[in-house]
Amino acid sequence: MNYWIGQGFGILSTITELIMPQFNKKWQMLIANICINTFLGLNLVFLNRIGSGIFLFAVAVIQGVVNLVHTLREQPPRKWEYAVFFCLYVGLGFYGLFTGPNYVPGINWQNLLELLPIIGAVFSMLFISTREERKARYFLLACNMHWTVYHAIIGSTSVLGAICSSVSCIIAIIRNRKKVSENAQ
Repeated sequence: MNYWIGQGFGILSTITELIMPQFNKKWQMLIANICINTFLGLNLVFLNRIGSGIFLFAVAVIQGVVNLVHTLREQPPRKWEYAVFFCLYVGLGFYGLFTGPNYVPGINWQNLLELLPIIGAVFSMLFISTREERKARYFLLACNMHWTVYHAIIGSTSVLGAICSSVSCIIAIIRNRKKVSENAQ
């Protein structure tokens, strides 16, 4: 039963990831991102993949809320916030890697697999933190590439969301690139 609940959260994240890059406002993208990270965290909990991903999604939700407040107040995030979130992503990511039930001592594919969420989380941090929508889409695309591989290997339906979000990002980048070039002329 937990397996199917977990896959249900993966499908919810897929639907949200599909539409998120198409939003025109940064605050809309942040709200969608907070929902996605919540769904993906629950996906991993119900799939019993307790490791670096769980911690990273929790930090991403907190960072999303903090940056949403900054965006609504039209204030840039503070430099110390970047440093704190970076340390949380890397520190908790490695904590989850070394203390999770999937940890196997030594260098092996399982431990290397658990590095993908950490790298993806750093790109997610950059996505959440940037104030420009165009750059945010590029960071989101890089983040999705890492999560696509991770979710495909662990067998989660969230891989569909990561693939859909990547395609949607590429479409949004192309679509908005044309708008930027039209405005420049």
